[in-house]
Amino acid sequence: MSEQTELFKSKHILFCNCKGESIDSYLLQTIGKYLEKLNVDVTILTDLCGVAACNKNLLTSLFINNTEYLVIGCYRRTMKLLFEQINNDFFAQTDFEHINLLQATSKEEVIDTINRFCGSYKGSSVHREIREDSGWPSWYPIIDYTRCTGCGQCADFCLFGVYEKNSNSVKVVNQKGCKNNCPACARICPATAIIFPKYTQGGAIGGSDEIDEQIEQQRHAKDIKSLLGDDLYTALEKRKAQRQSIIREEAMKRAIQEKNIAIQKDTKK
Repeated sequence: MSEQTELFKSKHILFCNCKGESIDSYLLQTIGKYLEKLNVDVTILTDLCGVAACNKNLLTSLFINNTEYLVIGCYRRTMKLLFEQINNDFFAQTDFEHINLLQATSKEEVIDTINRFCGSYKGSSVHREIREDSGWPSWYPIIDYTRCTGCGQCADFCLFGVYEKNSNSVKVVNQKGCKNNCPACARICPATAIIFPKYTQGGAIGGSDEIDEQIEQQRHAKDIKSLLGDDLYTALEKRKAQRQSIIREEAMKRAIQEKNIAIQKDTKK
């Protein structure tokens, strides 16, 4: 790339003003106020997890070529996977600078990194905010497909239809069905492939960039015994049957509700 092309690259800061409890709220507030003064493009995402799940169409226009990105939030791996939910092709091929507020030692350290990214840039700037204000806590799993083996144990374990499994893969299809603060499917995943970004205890389940495979194997063995006992496959079969019962009950409730609505409409005619 020529020096002239580098000179005219746009700069864009994406800041997740997280609604979780892992990042210090004072640090989030301080960085948010500092970004207001900058002469680069700034997008404040009021809870990236929620926006990525509910309003991802609002984010597609943020990803443009010939732009340098600084992403501020939690773990790099977590944020990359969230952005790939929005535009997999772009972020699979595009690198970005990153600030992990979970590991920042001070606000001064963060501000210094921001200033180095901005440098002497004097191009046009746009400041915007993209919100997710539905009240949903946006607690849901993200699958790291670089680790996932497609075994489907998460889908067999989950009682609430969050996952869909076929012969060789599994995907998250019902994010809002996930029960708040329940990371159990991630705890039993043999490949440590499931992340809950708002998981406050960190580690691989919280999306950490570095994973101690030996420690995770030991944790997994303990969690399997705690959650499913000694007979893993029998326990998973029982969970699958229980899930089918729950699905049938929910379908029956919806049918009764629809029937009652139809009766009320008929009586008003």
